[in-house]
Amino acid sequence: MLQSPGFVYQPRLHKTENSVKYPKRTPKQQGEIQRLYDEAKLQYDQSSWSSSIEALLGAKSLPAITKIVSLGLGSLYEKSKDQPRRLKQLAMLLGVAEYLRSASCPEINIYAQDPSFTKADEALLRSMGVQVLKTTSPADLGEAGRVIDERTLVYSPFLTIEAYELLLGTCTVDLLVGDDFNALRSKWKKHTAEHRQVEHLMKSCVSQYQRRSISGNGFWRDDDRHFPMALYNRGHHIRRQTGAKDQSSRNQLLPDIQPRGETPRARL
Repeated sequence: MLQSPGFVYQPRLHKTENSVKYPKRTPKQQGEIQRLYDEAKLQYDQSSWSSSIEALLGAKSLPAITKIVSLGLGSLYEKSKDQPRRLKQLAMLLGVAEYLRSASCPEINIYAQDPSFTKADEALLRSMGVQVLKTTSPADLGEAGRVIDERTLVYSPFLTIEAYELLLGTCTVDLLVGDDFNALRSKWKKHTAEHRQVEHLMKSCVSQYQRRSISGNGFWRDDDRHFPMALYNRGHHIRRQTGAKDQSSRNQLLPDIQPRGETPRARL
């Protein structure tokens, strides 16, 4: 969704802790979610995966960040084989925010948007200091489209290609932590519709970014249904280039990461 001229987005003020009517959740549910999250956060903090991200985010060429917007996190309370991965993605989101606040950006605001969020999910996120944005459809950027600007880190692992097309084709995204598009392209065989769709996205939008793959051990396991991730920066690097063709050639020199098996992908 495009921002109208002169429009300044002001996030809604949330009610105080005492006045919010939280949805009914059993103590067992709350305890299980808290346990899984605490385990994921500890694994993240102690992993070389988090060290890899922090090294990338500490680069001097990155823009000053005032917001983090998470897209496609998925329902945290929904019981499924993807639940552990979603809680790990939440742990990673909050870990990134902690690092940026301690390093150089103490006033960062955190937002999250996903059409599958339940009332329980929203209450959990707000209790962790995350403001919940709304969208009426996976095909609409909703409130996130008005929050994202040139000082926003967009955190979007596991989005659909259609959602990435909407995001990168509509918003000014200078910094993105999400799926590794090189790995995503190699996920499908050449000449398939999916391969062509990813390739077109890379040529039309992703070629404008500098890509740095995220690597490291101690966080993701095979049963987490994780997909390779990368940081994409469209900052000082692009302003030094003479055109998108030169940048596309630079990206081809960076190594591909072979993805794991097919997994359903989240929506906006």
